[in-house]
Amino acid sequence: MNETTSSHIKQFLPHIDALLFIILFLSTLSVGPRMLNIDGDLLRHILMGKVVLETGTPPTQEIFSYPYENRSYIPHEWLAGVIYYAVFFMLGLNGVVLLASILIAATFGVIYSEALRNHSGKVVPFLLLMLGAMVSSVHWVARPHLFTMLFLAIWLLLTDRLCRGVPVKTWIFPALMLLWANTHAEFIAGFLVLFAYLGGWLWQYLFTRSRPVVDRAKDLIVITLLSFAASLLNPAGFRIWDTVLGYLNNRYLMSRIVETRPPNFANVGYWPLLLLLGISVFLLITKRNQFTPAQFFLIAGFGVMSLVSARNSHLFGVVAPFVLCMSMQITKLIWPINTIEQRIAEVESKINGYLLPIALTVLVSALALTFPLRDFNRFEPTVFPVDAVQWLENNPQSGRMFNAFDWGGYILFHLWPEQKVFIESQTDTRGEVTQKYETVITLGNGWQNIFDEYDITWVLIPPGWDLTLELRTQGWETAYQDQTAIILVMR
Repeated sequence: MNETTSSHIKQFLPHIDALLFIILFLSTLSVGPRMLNIDGDLLRHILMGKVVLETGTPPTQEIFSYPYENRSYIPHEWLAGVIYYAVFFMLGLNGVVLLASILIAATFGVIYSEALRNHSGKVVPFLLLMLGAMVSSVHWVARPHLFTMLFLAIWLLLTDRLCRGVPVKTWIFPALMLLWANTHAEFIAGFLVLFAYLGGWLWQYLFTRSRPVVDRAKDLIVITLLSFAASLLNPAGFRIWDTVLGYLNNRYLMSRIVETRPPNFANVGYWPLLLLLGISVFLLITKRNQFTPAQFFLIAGFGVMSLVSARNSHLFGVVAPFVLCMSMQITKLIWPINTIEQRIAEVESKINGYLLPIALTVLVSALALTFPLRDFNRFEPTVFPVDAVQWLENNPQSGRMFNAFDWGGYILFHLWPEQKVFIESQTDTRGEVTQKYETVITLGNGWQNIFDEYDITWVLIPPGWDLTLELRTQGWETAYQDQTAIILVMR
């Protein structure tokens, strides 16, 4: 190999931070079908985005679920819906998966770049961030919370810089919060970060000999107030806080949704979370002098949140690696890593490092949108009532329907506005309809009264449910059936 060829090859070899992005980008892209078929939320968000763009404003009254029809509605994730719809409209489901992959890879890439900027070590931060990505992977689903992961990474970075005395423009925080609060309900995580740093400052002021800079506390208080004001700039104003906090305090809903329950560590998918929790606790105890009070509060707070609700594990997967990478020089603790670091430094001094991730991202994106791969990402007929809904498009039913919870978004996307659903994932923040839904599918006392109350004349549910057998016993007729779904119609 001549010197010119070798020089060209070196231009495409990636730096380790680019390698992190490549690994996560390709890993996320490869599980695209899984991301689409975990639940039916995505199509509901896409439909919301379509409604917003067509009407010019997010709806403030319920338009999708007939039990809550015309009631006040808080569109707290409307902006994410607009983005997902725009990508879906232009690039289809492959484009949605591409967006999700870029958001996830960028989240950990942002943290890693900041860690490299502040510390010389590269290997241990790389491993910690890969572990954090594995923790978050249980929630690699194409939903608005992927924006929260990226916003949280940026928010942590900016807040940490501010508290280290690095100049940060104050207006950036409320500007970011304005986007965050209109994109996903977990914008509250940004305020938890600010509270952790304020609590850390107060702890240092009260219980340590070193007096923290007073201006830091003033800056944090001003940013908190400005960010709170920015969070109110949404279609529902202050009610967005009432909805989010009310949902979190609703014990019935929290106990019924699988991802809001504590993580089940018998599930292999949560083992990375257990490992990251263990590493964090071990380092907080053995190397406590290397952590500031704020960093301790961040890991402890988000760690407890991840144990209380599995839904928060993706937040801990972002926060814990950030804190560990920014607070410790772990490289010096493990002797073989010094040699690896030297080899990496030698290689990176001779290469460009960033051409490969750019070229690879463009190439893979182009391939994903071409004919051979365009059907790779799709909604599976074994998960969603794909064929049943297609039949309904050609054979629309009159009257109100009762539907399976997880199918609400899929049904709406294809049949709304002619057909509204009984239940879907975003409408019921109070638990009223969910309780009625549970009564019906379990054939609880008074379930028939619920059908009478809403004048339900047909159902779209799985054929194996007890409700299916009971309705057939009562004389409901089968209008359509396949292995996934059955449509039963009242005589």
